[in-house]
Amino acid sequence: MTSASHLDEWPLPAFKLNSKLAIVEYSEEAKKLVGDCSSFLEILDEGSKEKAREFLSSDRPSEPLELNFISVSKELFLGDVYSKWESDFCLNIVLVPKGNRLLEITSQLLSLRTRLQETNYDLLLEKERTEELLQQVRQLSAPCIDLGKKHVLIPLFGDLDPRKIEVIRFHILNRIYETGAETVIMDLTAMEQLEQGGVDYLESLMQTFKVMGIHGIVTGIKPQHALQLHHLKNGHDLHFVSSLQTVLASRKLLL
Repeated sequence: MTSASHLDEWPLPAFKLNSKLAIVEYSEEAKKLVGDCSSFLEILDEGSKEKAREFLSSDRPSEPLELNFISVSKELFLGDVYSKWESDFCLNIVLVPKGNRLLEITSQLLSLRTRLQETNYDLLLEKERTEELLQQVRQLSAPCIDLGKKHVLIPLFGDLDPRKIEVIRFHILNRIYETGAETVIMDLTAMEQLEQGGVDYLESLMQTFKVMGIHGIVTGIKPQHALQLHHLKNGHDLHFVSSLQTVLASRKLLL
């Protein structure tokens, strides 16, 4: 097979498999990461092959699958696999390599909390501050609101920068996968500054929604941000709506 594929435009490693888990198509990002392979099982560590075979062969995978992959440089890396059967003979796969940013933050905070627990009562206030920081990490990790009927609302606030999207992206995808969402509403009403790097990460997230067969709606765009976000509509299954109230009041948009 050749690497020329309509999946090349996708920002994350993506594959199209047949019912025997042979790779029919793959994106350019997939080729860069794992090289040119004919079978999905070939790019997995030995301990992950059976796990992948059982999970991906089932009719309705209910959650993302964590597997160990072999990169093109023969190094192991951990990644989450999101899968969706397009038909009885065609399985779409999106690979999300595990990011270390959130793990590093959490590890640092947990280490600080451990040290504080070993000190005396005078450091109690610092321990409480650490607990507050841990709670903030949790809040950043789960900004999804289940509206029912397979609709999910994701309100974003503050500045849209690469760090914010990087921290919340994996948790957004996990939450959407758990709820089986078919429509995702990204509400930018409370967004302030939009950094270009953050917009690029947001586009990557929207591309992933498209691969997963999810309809995306973006609301709350301010006039000064419209130019930066206008190009997101091109090539994506996206609707831009002026306000969240308009979306919630529209049966057509939420079908």
